[in-house]
Amino acid sequence: MIPYVSFKSTDKSAIALEVFHTMESVPAHRHTFQEFVLITKGSCIHKYKDISMPLIPGDVFLIPPHQEHAYLIETPVSMYNCQFYPEQIADWWDGQFGGLLNNLTEPKEQAPIYQADLNRQHIIHLSVPDAKQVQKMLETMRNEQIEQGFAFQQVKQDYLNLILIIISRARLRQFADSKDLESPRRDIITDCQRFIENNLAEHIDFTEYARIHNISPGYFRSVFKTETGLTPVEYLNRLRIVRAIEFLKDETLSMSDVSSAVGIYDANYFSRLFRKIIGYSPREFRNQAHSEI
Repeated sequence: MIPYVSFKSTDKSAIALEVFHTMESVPAHRHTFQEFVLITKGSCIHKYKDISMPLIPGDVFLIPPHQEHAYLIETPVSMYNCQFYPEQIADWWDGQFGGLLNNLTEPKEQAPIYQADLNRQHIIHLSVPDAKQVQKMLETMRNEQIEQGFAFQQVKQDYLNLILIIISRARLRQFADSKDLESPRRDIITDCQRFIENNLAEHIDFTEYARIHNISPGYFRSVFKTETGLTPVEYLNRLRIVRAIEFLKDETLSMSDVSSAVGIYDANYFSRLFRKIIGYSPREFRNQAHSEI
């Protein structure tokens, strides 16, 4: 029997906010409320809909009531967790935001299915400005929850509405045009994802890849981002860093060994890229992971 977790609110706003800085995995569970999560630092594996998906900072997703999910956490990760009961926020709330929630948790768009692609769990990767804006709003909500000043419950509700709108706009920017793509073009992107995963340690020239498939490099980049929410280079870098996390668990490997294993032959560049994506340098990440063992 998969257990249900309790709602964490201590007020009547119908919203509860928690911040986690942890290396403790979260076993399979369900809840009766809506929940959205923003990853702000580190990485973990999210298990949902019989899929295990690596998460990095900027990833955000919603889990509807009664759905089973879990987190496998083996290295340091930070995340905001916002729980809420839509039907308790206001009488008008479901009419205005109910459809928005449905679009975020069960969008109609279908996309390629590969490790670095996030659509199978309906994960949205926010841009750096959007992620910072959402994190700042969540932090304000958390402070209101703690301090409980005048009209704090209304402030929490208003910020939740704004955050859901920002996430929805990001989803529309990333995926709204995918239904208009021709099937052969989608097939090229699917093949490219497979090619990236099979050649991760090699030099990958996307301009040459596009020309081989008889499409312009600019159109290829546009179509790729429409299908995945990321540019080809962002997609490649994400997958390389996610794979590097696995290699970092082996302390016998030097940083140069790890970076070379994922196709990055400049260890300094690898360190900068890792910090940019994960929020830690690879050495800090490895040290924190092993200090918790």
